Amino acid sequence: MGKTNLKNLVQDYFNAYETKERGILEELLSHDFTFNSPVDDKINREAYFEKCWPSCKDIEEYHIQNLFTDGDEAVIRYECVLKSGATFQNMEHFLFENGKINEITVYFGFDLKHDSVNIAKVQRLNEAFVTGDIDYIVDNIAEDIEWNFIGDSVMEGKEAARNNLEPMRGVVAKEHTVEKIIVQGNNALVEGTMKLPSKHSEGTTYAFCDVYKFDKENNNKVKTLSSYLIELSSEDYDRLTKGNKTSIE
Repeated sequence: MGKTNLKNLVQDYFNAYETKERGILEELLSHDFTFNSPVDDKINREAYFEKCWPSCKDIEEYHIQNLFTDGDEAVIRYECVLKSGATFQNMEHFLFENGKINEITVYFGFDLKHDSVNIAKVQRLNEAFVTGDIDYIVDNIAEDIEWNFIGDSVMEGKEAARNNLEPMRGVVAKEHTVEKIIVQGNNALVEGTMKLPSKHSEGTTYAFCDVYKFDKENNNKVKTLSSYLIELSSEDYDRLTKGNKTSIE
């Protein structure tokens, strides 16, 4: 197989993630395809599509930095830009057989305290909450989610969450800030403030803190969520935001 063809196949692989065209990827991968990474040990084609393909929803584009080929092998180094604006860099090794991608091994730094992928996911979930993107939230929670509204109630199951969230559909916060995001392993915390629209006033202001636990065996969907919400006076809101408010159009 020629060097140019290998490069084109690798580029087509990443283009499929950018354009969200699963059919292209299905044509590129062999039937006995396997995938390896620091957290995956030769998972098969079916497990790969179940576990890895859903991440395409969060991907904006790839910037290929190096792409080398030798015989039936290719090595690529790239930067991935997520829709949230976060970026990360990986290296991947491709093995080809009969014109198909037969094996991919991904090499990435695995520091639980600085996991840019999980940080980006938390940012995207928080963005969904403040923009009323209910479909994204529901798509990223587990069927058996336990959602604890601290000081109020506990909600169990995706269907209950969907029903509870529906009144928020399309409700966009007038302003919001994110003060802190902490990720460690499958746990994450996001803390900030927001001003929600009101029919009869300038808007109601809150401080919030959401604590997530992700299910690594289920595409990192939200397994448990604890939500703290405190209504603020306008003075406290201005003091906490200190001019860092972000308006949402």
